[in-house]
Amino acid sequence: MASILELAKKLNKEFKDEHMITKSDVVPEYKRFSTGALGMDYPLFGGLPYGRICVYSGQAHSGKTTAACCELAAYQRENPDKVCIYVDVEHSLDIQHQVRMNHIDQDKMYYFNPTTLSGEQILDAVIELQKADDVGLIVIDSIPALLPAKVLENDLSKDMGKQGTIAKTLHKFLIAMSSMVNAKGNVLILINQVRVKDVLYTGAPVYSEPGGDGPKYYSSVSVRFGKRTFTKGDDMDACKPDGEGADGFRLKFQITKNKTCSCNRGGGFLTYRYDTGLDYMHDLLEIALKFEFIQRINNITYALIDLETGEILNDENGNPLKAKKADLIDYILTHDSFRKTYMDMLLKHISAADSSFGNLLSEEETSEILLEENAVGGNN
Repeated sequence: MASILELAKKLNKEFKDEHMITKSDVVPEYKRFSTGALGMDYPLFGGLPYGRICVYSGQAHSGKTTAACCELAAYQRENPDKVCIYVDVEHSLDIQHQVRMNHIDQDKMYYFNPTTLSGEQILDAVIELQKADDVGLIVIDSIPALLPAKVLENDLSKDMGKQGTIAKTLHKFLIAMSSMVNAKGNVLILINQVRVKDVLYTGAPVYSEPGGDGPKYYSSVSVRFGKRTFTKGDDMDACKPDGEGADGFRLKFQITKNKTCSCNRGGGFLTYRYDTGLDYMHDLLEIALKFEFIQRINNITYALIDLETGEILNDENGNPLKAKKADLIDYILTHDSFRKTYMDMLLKHISAADSSFGNLLSEEETSEILLEENAVGGNN
């Protein structure tokens, strides 16, 4: 009888993949790409993983598209030799707004606007696009807009019932894509909705996510977005309820599934300003102060800390980096080399599977988002 090592080598050779069956001590760690926004990178232990399917869900106007475009732009920065594809099934992407908010490189992005295709045809096209050598991150926006051919080929008066869903086709698509994405090491982001199903008998809303069980089973990371708030300066909820007079908005989310690391850091947030886009510096300082990555000297003075030694960092002239918050922001923004070194140190620090830091969101914010998650029932 052959040993397991001999059989493994035989199978690897037969299927032309020398890494298909290996000893467990050579299984690689998950490689991630950072958004540069600590409010997103922190709960994801450094960023989204390569080679995985991710699902962003939430109710209308919760920021799913903006967050997906944030990841798309981040992928572009880390992978300049790759191109990203945005599949706009809803035909509603405001590309100029997303360029302004997330600084997307349009020369490295293909826009797929399938105006005449059925859901099945769109998914088949995505599989073909996935085969391209230079394909990187793909976004499909959104699952509920994928209409089956049966629906498109019949008039509006005919009730298709459960036959009108894309769930079975989507399930098969995700089985195929999970292997293809993993083999190539790129990323697929699916945008889904959250819908109120029934309030008649229970007295409370019951929520569901369209698309069947496939997105839940085959996603490695699932993110549920809650209602956005509007900002004015340092006040992250200043302009209720319609945002009049706001200078930006904040997206809040909860990590509801993560097969590549723990979910014990809960959720996070992304802050945007209408005039400048992603305000990663505001979020960085808020998080750094919350977890004491930055030391508060007194009410107006702060110090940047070396997270390995606990000592105050120095500037290029050897002076300790102690100053008012605005001056520290200005220093980080205007010193590119220091900013990269400082961000790399923060990402290394938060990448450790350490549960001591906790959730960025309050219990009230978390419960508002997870009210929908916990109430999900049935599939469309």
